[in-house]
Amino acid sequence: MRNAPLDAPSHALPTAMLWVMGLSTVGVCVASGLYLTLDHQRVLGWSLAGSLYLMSLVEPRLGMVFRVFFLALGVFISLRYMVFRTTETLIFTGPADFAFMMLLYLSELYGVIIHFLGMFVNVWRLDRKPAPLPEDQSLWPTVDIFIPTYNEPDDVIFLTAQACALIDYPREKLAIYILDDGGTLAKQNNPDPAAAWEARDRSERLRHMCDDLGIRYLTRERNLKAKAGNINSAFMGHSYESAAPGPDGALVPCAPLRTTGELILILDCDHVPTRDILRNTVGFFLKDPKLFLVQTPHYFLNPTPVEKNLQTAQDSPGENEMFYGAVQLGLDFWNASFFCGSAAVLRRSILEPQGGISGETITEDAETALGLHAKGYNSVYINKPMISGLSPETFADFILQRSRWAQGMTQIFLLKNPLMQKGLTFEQKLCYFNSCFFWFFGVARFFFFISPFLYLCLGLRVYNASMSQIVAYALPHLLASYVISNNLFGQVRHPFFSELFETIQSFYLLPAILAVALNPRKPSFKVTPKGVALETDFLSHLSAPFYFMLLVCLFSFLFGVYRWTAYPMERDAIIVTVAWNFFNLMMLMLCLGVVWEKRQIRRFHRFRAKGLVMLGDPDSTDWTPTALYDLSLLGMGMLLADASPYAIGDKLNAQATDSYGHTYTFRLRIERIFPWGGMHYVGTQFIIPDDEAMASVVAYVHGDSARFAHFARSLFNKRVGLLTGFYYLIAKSFLGTVQNIQGIRRMMGRLARNLATRALGVVLPQTARREP
Repeated sequence: MRNAPLDAPSHALPTAMLWVMGLSTVGVCVASGLYLTLDHQRVLGWSLAGSLYLMSLVEPRLGMVFRVFFLALGVFISLRYMVFRTTETLIFTGPADFAFMMLLYLSELYGVIIHFLGMFVNVWRLDRKPAPLPEDQSLWPTVDIFIPTYNEPDDVIFLTAQACALIDYPREKLAIYILDDGGTLAKQNNPDPAAAWEARDRSERLRHMCDDLGIRYLTRERNLKAKAGNINSAFMGHSYESAAPGPDGALVPCAPLRTTGELILILDCDHVPTRDILRNTVGFFLKDPKLFLVQTPHYFLNPTPVEKNLQTAQDSPGENEMFYGAVQLGLDFWNASFFCGSAAVLRRSILEPQGGISGETITEDAETALGLHAKGYNSVYINKPMISGLSPETFADFILQRSRWAQGMTQIFLLKNPLMQKGLTFEQKLCYFNSCFFWFFGVARFFFFISPFLYLCLGLRVYNASMSQIVAYALPHLLASYVISNNLFGQVRHPFFSELFETIQSFYLLPAILAVALNPRKPSFKVTPKGVALETDFLSHLSAPFYFMLLVCLFSFLFGVYRWTAYPMERDAIIVTVAWNFFNLMMLMLCLGVVWEKRQIRRFHRFRAKGLVMLGDPDSTDWTPTALYDLSLLGMGMLLADASPYAIGDKLNAQATDSYGHTYTFRLRIERIFPWGGMHYVGTQFIIPDDEAMASVVAYVHGDSARFAHFARSLFNKRVGLLTGFYYLIAKSFLGTVQNIQGIRRMMGRLARNLATRALGVVLPQTARREP
């Protein structure tokens, strides 16, 4: 019997959904194998694709049954294509042709399977509201907050710790711990004096920080099993607060400290919580004794390097929004939303029997959730941003993070395949299988990319179909796939952005996945650097594959011209392949824009905000209303109709109220004033004289969840059409390439000037020595 989590649909609803989907699947499979003439198939394919598009305009308003019919129609169109692809195009024309033809076919099959699984996962989404807590606070459970850290900057850790100290929860029921893996005994006793001093100094700094904030510091003896080991050491009572010199001068641990909270909130050290995170999540545990997890979204203040370098952050949702804004809600419907490593609350009594967080793979979060779901426990996902975090700043750090995710999910696929896990429901197996299998996209993308080259340059027949067959089968399938994807994810992922995000990662994820396939237990956990400042623009050291593939793509066009003249009977295939190659070229041009890194000198990112701020002179009681425009930990920006009373350098008082009704008073200094859209922008910096003022700034800037929810919704509502999305990326591809070329030209100019300066520095002193 399926254990339905709190507020999930009743057991009958998912069961009825499965019956409807099952019957639809049987009908679709039978119909997809029916023989039709090519003319009839062309009429059917395009009629159904057009109907699908028209239905997508009204589908969100017509309920669940219509949605299943809508998705089933898309499945039918794609299955018709795959039946044709399997029965009529897999022709042996030679060993090399056949090998690459099968690799391309398997890549297409992978894409269709992921497409179908995505439809299943997202057939209906569960959008929960926060579960209220009882008025009697004595009934509230105790909570431990764990902030694991390894090598992150002190100011990043301080911000999260300060925000945790401001969380709205009874202090007698709350304990906050910094779990320092950068100051373990093994590091502090390192034979290298410099490394040992660095670890001891870091440990001492963090201890003082904890003392100032009224929270606890914990570390452990050795760095075993990375983040999972750090959390489990504190969870199981093996960590300690302090160490003392032993007889030989080496530090030895004092008595271990056992944490005791009934619930545990885990936060990455760059994930700054809002004040209401516990009030919005803890209530679920009181109503469902089998609930092991409440996961919340990861909301990022700064764009990923892909979005920053291509300048798409203001026009489209971020890369993470599709997962946290859509997929997790679909997983939650099937009781399969999983732990994402941070911004999550877990129940101690359920974790304790298995020793805490699982650690066999490097995605310990998803592995833990998989094991606990298999034991019959439940999870909850609440789509309300209640942390603000940091994305990787550089493309190299971005690839490091995504490679860890890909390798970890591949490990789960190989070592703990969800389809073989006893205890999971059928729906949960499909959901977890989809989450793991998705990360093989790097393999498929690679073959999609090289296939035009294989035909145009090497003459390998990897796709045996005429133009009329492509028009009848392939194009309706592609159109239907994009219509379905835009319908399911259009508010959180604009058209063709998935192709961009996957292409930019695929050349690096492919070897990472192959390494796991050869040795599933070899990958090790690598921490993603956060809070990195970039002083200048520069070319990423990971850019070489994209330049090589650009040359391959351009050579393919040249050979396409040759084949057009030399093989007139193949012109249908040449037209299709050149168009395919053009799409690849557009993706590569976008990649060139990504690998040219833009400078980023802010340590604390400024983000859009909304609200009323009252400005006044220190010696006056008059207040001027202004519109809040943006915020950071360093200051705020406001819009005024008339900025004439103010000048750069002026000091002001400001009053602002958050969504909870708390009023804050700040001291500001004006740093800049300039015209902005018919108004005047006034940029200010906070004047922070003491710890109390700092706490107020943190509470106002990062403590209000309504601020992040408003900003996220403003992005989610920007659905665009297929053609609009395609033209947008074409424009961005040219812009990215131009920026890359200009950047390289400037870089070469600087290099030439430096070489000339050095040469002159050598020649001139020698000339001076020869003079009498």
